[in-house]
Amino acid sequence: MLFSIGPVQEFIAQARRTRDLWFGSYLLSELSKAAAMKFADCKGELIYPYISNELIQLKCDDQRLKSLKVPNKVLGIVKTNDPNRVAWEVRQAITGSWKEYADKAAGHMQRYINSNAWERQVKDLVEFYAVWSQIEDGDSYQEKLERLENLLNARKTLKDFKQNDPGKLYGEKKSSLDSGRESVLYLDQYENYQRFGIKKNEALDAISIVKRMSHHITELETNFPSVCETAFKPFINVLEKNTEAKKYVDSYYDELKQNHGEKVNFPGYHLHTYDSRLFYESRIEEYIEENAIGISDEKKLSINDSISLKLTQLYSNLKKLNIEFSPYYAFLLCDGDRMGELQRKMATVEQHKKFSEQLSRFADQAEEIVKRRQGSLIYSGGDDVMAYVPLHQCLEVSEDLRTRFSDIVKEAVPDGQASPTLSVGIAIVHMREPLEEVRTLARKAEQMAKIRKNELAIIYQKRGGGDLMNISLPFTLNPVQAILELQKLYCKKMYSAQFAYALRSLYEQYRNMVKGSHWQVQGTALDQLLWQEVERLAWKKKPDHINKEQVETILLQRLKEMFKVEEEPLEKLRLLAEQVIIAITLAKAGNYTDELIANTTS
Repeated sequence: MLFSIGPVQEFIAQARRTRDLWFGSYLLSELSKAAAMKFADCKGELIYPYISNELIQLKCDDQRLKSLKVPNKVLGIVKTNDPNRVAWEVRQAITGSWKEYADKAAGHMQRYINSNAWERQVKDLVEFYAVWSQIEDGDSYQEKLERLENLLNARKTLKDFKQNDPGKLYGEKKSSLDSGRESVLYLDQYENYQRFGIKKNEALDAISIVKRMSHHITELETNFPSVCETAFKPFINVLEKNTEAKKYVDSYYDELKQNHGEKVNFPGYHLHTYDSRLFYESRIEEYIEENAIGISDEKKLSINDSISLKLTQLYSNLKKLNIEFSPYYAFLLCDGDRMGELQRKMATVEQHKKFSEQLSRFADQAEEIVKRRQGSLIYSGGDDVMAYVPLHQCLEVSEDLRTRFSDIVKEAVPDGQASPTLSVGIAIVHMREPLEEVRTLARKAEQMAKIRKNELAIIYQKRGGGDLMNISLPFTLNPVQAILELQKLYCKKMYSAQFAYALRSLYEQYRNMVKGSHWQVQGTALDQLLWQEVERLAWKKKPDHINKEQVETILLQRLKEMFKVEEEPLEKLRLLAEQVIIAITLAKAGNYTDELIANTTS
């Protein structure tokens, strides 16, 4: 039997806050876990996801089971004459679990919501598909598994046309997060429900309210830093090592306390108690609204202007040290390559269960990896990972996840089968970008990486327009190490941004010459010509303080190693140019290395 639980996108995608995004993923995992546990209660043998017999017996009384991350598919074998009944019980377990969360939220909000609209939206949310195939003696496990997958794909092409149960005919306000649903909130009751984290004039549907109420309907103490806090972490890295910058920041805080301390609550001086919103002009208003109690809107505006003025002075002082606050962070998505193909080649149930166990191990360790790199894990289930991380750790966390995935999964790959790889997509975005759009951009990067598989794809989107930079690099080229090395060279001022963009311009010029022309320079000759052009640009754009020996033995040596890849000449030049640009981009946008910090103190 094979079960699929959804809707994946609606559970996860619509989110305004990082905790909303996490709770959508968490909730989907919990519903899938409920399906798996009910299937086990029906005397079923779970194949995927992997849950040990010990945990199945303990049910919900063990922390290990509570923290288990489960993907939205359940596969298993059960002895029964009535598979339809098993499917029905699994479905009831899923809807019961969802209803439990929804009822808890409704218990807090029942006086402030349209109960009829609430019930309709809650009832219509869960999607459930179940398929099964009978096993006879001598049947091939591979063939049965392939048949199940085909049945599920066919079932999903059929739509369930539910009876229309509309709300009011006119005047219902649409949800801020899901335009396909109406808001269930009575907006004139805002003063009563603002304590639940719902902003003024924020219209929310039932599903979005359940997400927003996660603090109140679960016992989880999981804390999710805002994207503003995440973007601020590279600066904390600087302050830990740069005493002069720390003095400027403390002076800024002193002025805030002296001038506005009686009206606004400012955190202390410890590095990790700074409120990141006080370092970004666009977030000051939000901070004041939250911390200035009992004062007029006019006074709040005056305080906002005063803090903005002091922040401008702080910017000016830090600029003398070549330090800026980056408003950018990285959103990361990972997905295993050819996983379906590999699983369909499992010859026995035992092989498949062992493989599932290793995927479960990776899902657990993914969280440790992301936390160690100062990031926040939103979801990890099987071979999928979703997280957001500060810029100064985004390359390292992608490499850590890739290598750990490879090490864990290869232990369960059947003999004769190639070990699967991991494709990683990273979106570097401004903290003001809506989370739904950020996730879409990261998904686009992940899809870029999966075109050729086993690649790292990066999309950098500047706030307010500008070139959208995207690059996809095979992990076989060790792109993380290469970009970090380039970043160190840039921090040591071995090359300039002008050189980087001149490389990209060079690629564009030669591409236009080759495209649609009868130009005869191709193959090895073109390869040699392009490398000579790279050397020419390195000398032409050489910083004045760099001597000839440094250009030849350090910069050109590093670039030549990166240019020696198994690609067409023009593609080699493009990859080189994009790696140099992304190295500079990360350094400028907040990926402060020790070398850069050292330069700010010199």
